[in-house]
Amino acid sequence: MTRRGAEMGEEIAGNAIEGARGSRARLTERPDRIDREELRGVLRSGFPWGDIVILAVTGSTNRVAMEMAENGAKHGTVVVADAQTAGRGRMGRRWVSPAGKNLYVSLLLRPPVPTADAPRFALVAGIALADAVEAVGVPASLKWPNDLYCGGRKAAGILAEMASDPDGVRHVVIGVGLNVNMAEIDFPPDLRDTATSLRIRTGRVHRRVDVLARLLDAFGSRYAEFIGGGFASLHEGWDRRDFLRGRRILLRRQGGEGWGTADGLDAVGALRFLPDGGPAIESVHSGEILDFRR
Repeated sequence: MTRRGAEMGEEIAGNAIEGARGSRARLTERPDRIDREELRGVLRSGFPWGDIVILAVTGSTNRVAMEMAENGAKHGTVVVADAQTAGRGRMGRRWVSPAGKNLYVSLLLRPPVPTADAPRFALVAGIALADAVEAVGVPASLKWPNDLYCGGRKAAGILAEMASDPDGVRHVVIGVGLNVNMAEIDFPPDLRDTATSLRIRTGRVHRRVDVLARLLDAFGSRYAEFIGGGFASLHEGWDRRDFLRGRRILLRRQGGEGWGTADGLDAVGALRFLPDGGPAIESVHSGEILDFRR
């Protein structure tokens, strides 16, 4: 393995499931690889996706993308792995990342926004991910701040990381883990009642390159909307898919944790939260949902 390969993971290419984009897939003898040139060929023009790095295995695509960002990688760099050995969610949680089944992708952005706006890119990614999932026939819901649900179960998570200085944002890395072709038996026993995949929801195998192309296309469109009009321009895309609105939730935030009721997101992407016994709805810009009930 080269030094670059040792640091990042081994680069791969290949294509293994036949069928036009959006059609029912037919398995061939080879595993389902994501091919760089095929991906470029099916992407819509518009968003300047730059380097596309495809790895057989790596610890974390976000870690690779962050290292690339510090070394000068350009806006629009995409890092994809066939498998991850140290996939992460928010708060350091482990993300199950077997080979050949799912999407593990990180997007490197250098957006012209104030530092305070950078965390909103996780919400932008959530809306784009929902767009992509619904395009393959799976209704999606969004759980603030970073999860996608299908059929009441978690199908994807988003991890946003950033670096900034006094002049503003240097870069933002958006990591997405989407369960695509996992069967129920592929999940650890403790996740089988709470996790799902596109395959489980549709009863068919999906070409990962097609799902990835839809995600990148959708993100390019949603990114442009956000840069032009802020989160308010995307609010409807979240609001109609809001998983938590009207639910009782246990919220952890600065200052402690407590139960209350979720009331959607405001125009800047903060959670509207009415604490039990509280006098008024509060806007929560950063927090963690520990539990929820109908």
